[in-house]
Amino acid sequence: MRIEDLEECIDLEIVKTEKRRLEIFLGVMLFGLVLLLINIVFFPITISEIFLNPMSMQLGIYVCFGMIVLLFISRLMVGKISTCEKPLPTGYKFYSVIVESLAPMVWLCFIIAWEQNAAFLDSPLIFIYIPMLIVSALHLSFWLSFFNGLFVAALYAGVSYWAFENYGDGMFLPSIVYYSKAILFLIAGICGGFVARELNKRLTISIQTQEERDAIETLFSQQVSKQVVSALKSRRDYSIKAEVTVLFLDMRGFTERVQHMSPEEVNKFQNKFFGPIIQCIDHCGGIINQLMGDGLMASFGSAEGEQHHERAYRSATDIFESLESSNEGMDDPIRIGVGIHSGEVIAGNIGTEERQQFSISGTPVITAARLEQLTKEYESEFLVSIDFYEKIKHLTNNGTSLGSVKMKGIDQELEIIKLK
Repeated sequence: MRIEDLEECIDLEIVKTEKRRLEIFLGVMLFGLVLLLINIVFFPITISEIFLNPMSMQLGIYVCFGMIVLLFISRLMVGKISTCEKPLPTGYKFYSVIVESLAPMVWLCFIIAWEQNAAFLDSPLIFIYIPMLIVSALHLSFWLSFFNGLFVAALYAGVSYWAFENYGDGMFLPSIVYYSKAILFLIAGICGGFVARELNKRLTISIQTQEERDAIETLFSQQVSKQVVSALKSRRDYSIKAEVTVLFLDMRGFTERVQHMSPEEVNKFQNKFFGPIIQCIDHCGGIINQLMGDGLMASFGSAEGEQHHERAYRSATDIFESLESSNEGMDDPIRIGVGIHSGEVIAGNIGTEERQQFSISGTPVITAARLEQLTKEYESEFLVSIDFYEKIKHLTNNGTSLGSVKMKGIDQELEIIKLK
C-alpha cells in the first residue's frame, strides 16, 4: 500500500474518531448541565451561600449550554466532512482545542472577578479538563494532544497568577499548589499524546494488515470461487459431499506451440487463451478448481435456476464459440479437448497444517479427466458420459454414441457420447 493511500485511510479514520470524541464530550457537558440544574432546583440555599452574586450560577449554565451548542455544531461539521470522505482541516483541529479549552476558563475568570475570591480556582468545573485531555487522544496526533495540555496548563497558570495577585487574600493554599495543577494538566496532555501516537501506530498496522489480508483473499478468490473463500474463512477444515458436474479442458499441441517462446511470451499467450474460457465458466456459475499450463478443471454445483448439468454444457458451448471467434484468420488455429461427467464428489481442504489446497475428488473427477484424454484417441473435441448426456440431450441433437469404454482406474465400462 502506498504511503499516500495509507495516510488517506488514517485521515478518514481520524474523522470517525473525531465524531466519537465530540459525542463523548457532548455527553459529559450534558451531564454537567443536568448537575447544575439539580443543584439550583434542590439546593438553592447552599448555592446562595457559595455564590454571593446571583449571576455567577447563571453564567455557569450559559457557558455549559454554549459549550453544548458549539460541540453540536462541530459534530455537524465533522459529519459533513465524513460524508464527503475528506480529512479534517488542520485549522478545525486547533479551533476545537482552543474553543473547548477557553470556555470553562472564561467562566472561571468571571466568577473570580464577580465573587472577588480566588478560592474558585478549586471549582469542580476545572475537572472538565480531565475528560477533555483524555479524549484528546482520539485526535490520533501526539502534537495536538500535547498542544491541548500545554494550552490548558498555560491558561490555568495565567488565571491562577491573576487571581492571586488581585483576590488572593485569605487563600489557605499557596499559589505553587495551583501552578502544580497546571503542570499536571501539561503532563496529562503529554500522556494523551503518547496514547494518541500508540493508537495511530496500531491503526496504521491494522490498516496495512487488512490490506495484505484483502490482497491475499483477492488472490485466493482468483484461484477458487468467492463462495469457497467464504466457506474456508468460516471453517478451515471445510469439506462437503456434493452432486456436481466436472469439466476438464486441454489445449492441443501446447508444448509445440510455446517451445520457442520466451517465458514472458508464454505467460501472455496463456492469459490470452484462458481469459475468455474463464469468463465463460464464471458466467455459467462454474468454479475453476485447477489451472494447468495447457488446461483446466472446473466444477458446476447446485444453484438456483438451471441445473448444473445444463450450466456446464452451456459453458462448454460458449467456450467453443469464443474459441472459434478467436481462431478467425489464424494460420495455426487453437484446438481443445473437453470432457464432462456428473456425480457425487468430496469438496474440501486437502493437506497438512502447513500446506493445504482446496480441491474436489471422487470418481466423477477421474471420469471427466479420462473423457478429456479420450478426445485425442477418438479425434474429437467434446466427449461426455451417457449419464451427463441424458440430462442435457434436450439442449442438443448432436450426440453420437461411441459405445462403452473401459477406462483406466474405473471398474465399470461407461458409454461415451461425442458432441463435437
